[in-house]
Amino acid sequence: MPISFTTILKIILFSLFLSNCGVLGEADDPLNQDKDLREKHGDFVYDTIKKSQKSSPLSNIFAGSSSQFKENIIWNVALEKISFMPIQSSDQQSGVITTEWFQAGDDLNNRIKLVVYVKSDVIEDSSIEVKVFKEVFDGDKWNTAKQNSELAQKIKKSILDSAQELYIANEMS
Repeated sequence: MPISFTTILKIILFSLFLSNCGVLGEADDPLNQDKDLREKHGDFVYDTIKKSQKSSPLSNIFAGSSSQFKENIIWNVALEKISFMPIQSSDQQSGVITTEWFQAGDDLNNRIKLVVYVKSDVIEDSSIEVKVFKEVFDGDKWNTAKQNSELAQKIKKSILDSAQELYIANEMS
C-alpha cells in the first residue's frame, strides 16, 4: 500500500515541529549569582558589571572608560534607583535629580517627590543627599506633610551600596 503525499507531508511537518521543541531559554544554574545581582540592584547595575567584565584591560587604558565610569557611578546609580518615578529634571553638571509627584499603589491620597543631590563622585555618605517630600490630599487640595527622612536614608543607602558594588566590580575587571 503506497503512502500518500499528504501523509508524508504530515510526517515531515510533525518531525520539524518536534525538532524545534525543547528549551526555549537558558537553564537556570543554581550556582549562578547573576539573577540575584539583577534582582537586588536592577538592570543598570547588572548590565554595567557585565560590560566591565567583557571589556579588555587594554580598552580601559586607551579609551579612558574606567575613569569616566568612576566619575559617573553615583549619578548613574541614583538615576537607575529612582527610575520607577517620572523624572522632572536631571542635571549632571549641578548634580541634581528631581522627580515628578508620584503616587504609590492604591493610595491615591498620598504622593511623594524626590530630590537627589549628588555632591561628589567619591563613594561616601557625604557625597549624596536625598530629600523626600510628601503631600496628603484632603479632598480639595494637596497639603504638605512632614518629610520622610527614614525613606530618604533608605534610598541614600541603596544608592551608595550599589555604587560601591559597581566600583568594586569595575576595579576587579
